[in-house]
Amino acid sequence: MKKSIVLWLTLILILSLVVFSKNSFAAKMPVKAHVIVNIHSAKFQYNKAMGAMKGGYYYTAVQHFQKAILIKPHFALAWAHMGVALYKLGFPSLGIVSLKKALKYNPNIKWAKIKLKKYLASPRR
Repeated sequence: MKKSIVLWLTLILILSLVVFSKNSFAAKMPVKAHVIVNIHSAKFQYNKAMGAMKGGYYYTAVQHFQKAILIKPHFALAWAHMGVALYKLGFPSLGIVSLKKALKYNPNIKWAKIKLKKYLASPRR
């Protein structure tokens, strides 16, 4: 029993020395200490919303898009993606309004124009 405990402790010690040595993989990982994330920025909230959209969490995505828009009201991409999320949540009228607002701020978002035409033609409205 004592030998197995000593063996395990020795093994843990050796592994920790390997992992934390200067030549280990962990030591070669780039450290980005100079990068500061501002959770109160519109871009951060937009990125969170996009991650939620990719996962299918449209309600959470809408919440993050709203936060981004509160910080930066003319954020056209946030308006456009929020329109898609609202449409997928079953609020087609709100989705259309959001897409129109996005195109008002930036009429060059081609995919938003396509979505808007599709949503306007849909009988779901």
